[in-house]
Amino acid sequence: MVRIVKAPDERRSELISAAQQLFYIKGYEKTSISDIVKAVGVAHGTFYYYFSSKTAVLEAIVDEAVTQSQGILRAIVSDETLDAITKWQQANQASSSWKNEQKEEMRELYRLLMQDENVLMQHKLRIEIARMTAGELAKIIAQGVEEGVFVAPFPQEAAEAAQAMIASFSDTVGRIMLNLDDYDDPATLAQRKRVTVQKAIEAMLSAPPDSLPVMEESRMLAWFED
Repeated sequence: MVRIVKAPDERRSELISAAQQLFYIKGYEKTSISDIVKAVGVAHGTFYYYFSSKTAVLEAIVDEAVTQSQGILRAIVSDETLDAITKWQQANQASSSWKNEQKEEMRELYRLLMQDENVLMQHKLRIEIARMTAGELAKIIAQGVEEGVFVAPFPQEAAEAAQAMIASFSDTVGRIMLNLDDYDDPATLAQRKRVTVQKAIEAMLSAPPDSLPVMEESRMLAWFED
């Protein structure tokens, strides 16, 4: 059999993609490194050239998700044709759409991150998302202040506070989603959380009512559908 040689980045991406698909189909715990290399058609040595363990692949999947999300947000924030409120709304819509397009994979990823053995990775992810998101939100808030639609003496600090509320909301919705049997009406509970966080951010920035969604209602409710 002729050995197919591929560029390192391409081979690494293949391993990540195969692992992500297997984690979704079989579950992280039941997926072995042998499963991953078999799916890609490479030797175990090739896997260990790129990753030290199965956990390292999971971390790469998380990093890739953060990078994609960051690219989406930065493209919107850098668009000089948009006003601040429109940027916030489009960023929310794009993020929600991206997550819904890969709902099952995101659900499985979230389940993995909530496991005790992945606490360190979860903490690292939160820090990275906070750093990336707050920086871009600060630009939107500063623009909104200039446009007279927001009131925020310290845009960076306001962005950090908004991001912290959004992150807490996301964690709460994730936990509700993964433990549906613990709640009488999980979708309604998540909806109350969404409305509360949105109103808190709008109040903090003195923004117009219903102008700064943290997640579209229809897209959030889709996460609770079978």
